[in-house]
Amino acid sequence: MKVGDLVKTVQLRRSRHRDKCGLLVAQVQDRLAMHNKVFKVLWQNGTIGNNIWDYDLEVISESR
Repeated sequence: MKVGDLVKTVQLRRSRHRDKCGLLVAQVQDRLAMHNKVFKVLWQNGTIGNNIWDYDLEVISESR
């Protein structure tokens, strides 16, 4: 998973954010992340998601 990939949310519970799609626009630092990646995501509705962990996302289409 890297900046430029098209992603969607992956959540086991029902929520209003389920199946939300977006574009990874930046990888951000998070001191709690340890072995995970954390991203800033531009969602399809134009909002920005900050500190979205890689395990909450699934790649739909990879950038080149």
